[in-house]
Amino acid sequence: MALGGGGSRGRRSGGPAGGWKDWVVLATLVLALAVAMVGVGRSWGSVWRELWIGSQGQAAAGEVVEDGVAAGQPQVEGSRPDVSEEDVLPETEDAGVLPVRAVSYTSWDADASPNYWRMVGAAVVDVDIPAGQVWYAPLDALGRTTRAAGTVNFALMEDGLARERGSLQGHDPSGWGHNERASIALPGDRSYNGYFWNRSHLVAKSLGGSDEVDNLVCGTRTQNVGANDGKGGMSYVEGLVRDWLFDHPEGTVFYSATPAYEGDELVCRSVVVDVRSDDGQLDLEVEVYNAALGYRIDYATGEFWAEG
Repeated sequence: MALGGGGSRGRRSGGPAGGWKDWVVLATLVLALAVAMVGVGRSWGSVWRELWIGSQGQAAAGEVVEDGVAAGQPQVEGSRPDVSEEDVLPETEDAGVLPVRAVSYTSWDADASPNYWRMVGAAVVDVDIPAGQVWYAPLDALGRTTRAAGTVNFALMEDGLARERGSLQGHDPSGWGHNERASIALPGDRSYNGYFWNRSHLVAKSLGGSDEVDNLVCGTRTQNVGANDGKGGMSYVEGLVRDWLFDHPEGTVFYSATPAYEGDELVCRSVVVDVRSDDGQLDLEVEVYNAALGYRIDYATGEFWAEG
């Protein structure tokens, strides 16, 4: 299992000046930290995930804040995003035919679903995708993203986490073009101050998803990552999958994300996510709401206004 991005998988030569005793001390400290974290209710998978991600310098939870700020750098009042100048994007691989699935949406209730998702039931698994692949359905006649799905294994997740993120500039999903900075209230008397819309992935980069437009929707910041604490939006479901894979590195997870539109509207009302692990421990369908507290959205155009 590679722990580095692009390094060799063999044993590192050399070591600290203090010799093997320093390595023993370091290993003891790391083990003590891991045991302490498990002791307060953390799973080994989540502890290993954080140690692994930290070694990579990657932000796994929540994927991206618009204009290149990693989700591990939450935007709170007074912060401003930095713009990434990267312009190299991974190519979408040819794959099998992914059927477009008809899904419906419900209206978002801020009291019932403060983290912008609701549990629907058991997952719907309607396509057999080989392990380690993600398939993308074509855009529809209105240029709207229709579906992305894959069978995610540890290697695919590992590659996604290690892959350098390119710029999403110019990869605009339907409804894009009315983005402005906004202040969105978050739980705990916090607020997000940044761009209202994100180019939100259907299959997260950290799960091996592409940065191409057939894997992106015009999603609110809160649809994408909720409050940026791993508990909301698409980030919630993505975190469940990553944690399970770190606990079961030999296993696979079926993952499907389907936007739900109203009529000819260009911006989806929700994204329906289906997740099933090969042992059945994960088996859920979740509706993730494309909304933001305190704002009205014209889903036909992508324009938005502050309420009141």
